Amino acid sequence: MVALTVTLIGAFLLAFKSVLVEGSEVAILALATIKQLGRKNVLTGVGLGGLGSILIFLVVRELLSILSLIPGLTPETQSVPADLITGAIILYFSYRFLRGFVKYYFGGKSFRAKMEKMSAGVVEEDLKKSGAAMSGGGLAPQHQVVGFSFANSLPVLSITLTEGLEASLVLGAAGSLASQATLYVGLGALVSILILLVVCAVSYDYLMRVPRWLLDLIAGVVLLSFGLFFLGSGLFSLIFNVAL
Repeated sequence: MVALTVTLIGAFLLAFKSVLVEGSEVAILALATIKQLGRKNVLTGVGLGGLGSILIFLVVRELLSILSLIPGLTPETQSVPADLITGAIILYFSYRFLRGFVKYYFGGKSFRAKMEKMSAGVVEEDLKKSGAAMSGGGLAPQHQVVGFSFANSLPVLSITLTEGLEASLVLGAAGSLASQATLYVGLGALVSILILLVVCAVSYDYLMRVPRWLLDLIAGVVLLSFGLFFLGSGLFSLIFNVAL
């Protein structure tokens, strides 16, 4: 019962932190580029990227759930493969978030500069595709808006899928741990998305004001804690049942 409670709490927190951190980058990118790329291009890219991320989540969850059907596993060890792989996935992304914390807090890197560079790259790519780029490699005037087309939504789609992939792997791993875990994963993701929508509706600057190093530190610690728990749980079950 205790293990199930920890699993469900972990599923909620992992989904909440992963979607909040990765989703904040997508939200910042969307808000920074929407004036030049146009609302339809940005929303199409974000929407399709979000659907792709949900598909990745479902595939990862099902693949990890199938591991319990491996021949030779006893009822006591059915969860071991999923626990070990889930723990490994979560620990990997914990490392990535903690590395981001070190980079932004101790390394003097600027998250704002990173997002401005990404946004400029996306806008420039679309402007070149639409033939609106100025000669000499400069960007078109700020008031010029790119026409709507699926091709013009691809840069935003690509970045949304990239960020969504990382969150989807964590969510898929967490969702495979128990039959009720998917519900808690969905709740955690929904809460973080609602928070992002509210912040976006108020001001773009609020997203940039939140210290990125702090988000990465909290996310890294949360993922590290539950990654160690699931990995340790899998190893303990494996060693204990093999010994018996």
